[in-house]
Amino acid sequence: MVETTESVTIPGDSITRVPIREWTVEVIGGPDKGKTISALQGLIRVGSDEGNDLVLTDNTVSRKHLEIERTSRGLLLRDLSSRNGTFLAGRLTLQAFVEPGDKIDLGKTRLTVKQKTRETEVELDGGEQFGDLVGMSEAMRIIFAELRRVTREDVTLLIEGETGTGKELAARAVHAYSVRRFGPFRVVDCAMLSEQTAERELFGPDGAFTTAQGGIIFFDEIGELPPAVQPKLLRILETKDLGNGKKLDARIIASTSRNLAEEVQQRRFRQELFFRIAIARVRLPPLRTRKIDIPLLAKHLVKGLSTPMELSPQMLSLLEGYDWPGNVRELRNVLERGALMQATGNSSWLELLVPSDRRPDRSTMLEVVSKLPYHEAKDRVQNDFERHYFAEVMKQCGYDIKLAEERTGLSMQSLYRLLKKSGLRLKDLKNADGLG
Repeated sequence: MVETTESVTIPGDSITRVPIREWTVEVIGGPDKGKTISALQGLIRVGSDEGNDLVLTDNTVSRKHLEIERTSRGLLLRDLSSRNGTFLAGRLTLQAFVEPGDKIDLGKTRLTVKQKTRETEVELDGGEQFGDLVGMSEAMRIIFAELRRVTREDVTLLIEGETGTGKELAARAVHAYSVRRFGPFRVVDCAMLSEQTAERELFGPDGAFTTAQGGIIFFDEIGELPPAVQPKLLRILETKDLGNGKKLDARIIASTSRNLAEEVQQRRFRQELFFRIAIARVRLPPLRTRKIDIPLLAKHLVKGLSTPMELSPQMLSLLEGYDWPGNVRELRNVLERGALMQATGNSSWLELLVPSDRRPDRSTMLEVVSKLPYHEAKDRVQNDFERHYFAEVMKQCGYDIKLAEERTGLSMQSLYRLLKKSGLRLKDLKNADGLG
């Protein structure tokens, strides 16, 4: 799918600067002794899963064991329901502020926290929105300033962050405010590509490199790109040669929820390609670290719903009390369901934040939509059917996109579009099935 964006003025002329101290988490004991990770703002997640910022090989450490967040009050340590617990100064800890020099034990590993005495000035944007990204927190205003800066440059950009944090929205905002705003914005879902389909989807006559000339190619979840395809992409980025005398004239933006630096270390992602796509890097914060943004964000998301809904102070308070593991995408889905429930006279928001299989006395979809006008009810049922249908088809096909194409009788392009519309990603489906 190729899209163009109208010309607009870049927002956020008002810039302020705040002093921030860089801080570091260092492994001082255990199998990974000597490993470090540093940050200026945001948070550092630690565990054995390769999506963490600090990846440990200690088999007594949980996949997602703990995280340390920089807040206005200091560095906040949180245990993430680990199986063996987190110990601060020898005491079992669920959540506590840490000071430089404190010792943190998890499994057979010991960490310490260090902080530089010298401060670094970081830019803050004066606005509360950049494209469809919304926030008033310091973390998001730093992001807006970073995105506004990279918008003016025509270099490759890597957008990092957990699933659902808005990486594609950030890419679309950069496109909308860049010199390439009149050109196409072409999305390549790397999780859907195989070595066989990549040739057609990337390099064929209707592939991304041909149809996105003058615009931007967005490689969604580039960490999922098959290893055999990576050298071909690297060659094009280095030479700009598309063959037959044609040169690449498109900006490359990529996103990832993986720790690509760790993927490079494990030799699952080419180091040269990583350097090539990450000339500029922006990391989006998870929603749980910027709960101050939830009222503003919820009101913004509600404006885009087909069914009007009212957000009471009690409802907003409930939303702020939840940790949002699915981030902004999960918040949007909850608001969509909430709008439906309000339209049918059911305003129990507590149900929305409880997994569906644990909700008591749930109304069936038919009971709910029968209270809506016909066309709206039809859209609701169709959306629900498509989401469940494609999730089940992908599971039965072993998450093989080519097999799913044959099973559904849809073209690859239609299948991509409907999966995207239903909010389905191969990685999320595999994780839900215990395969991710």
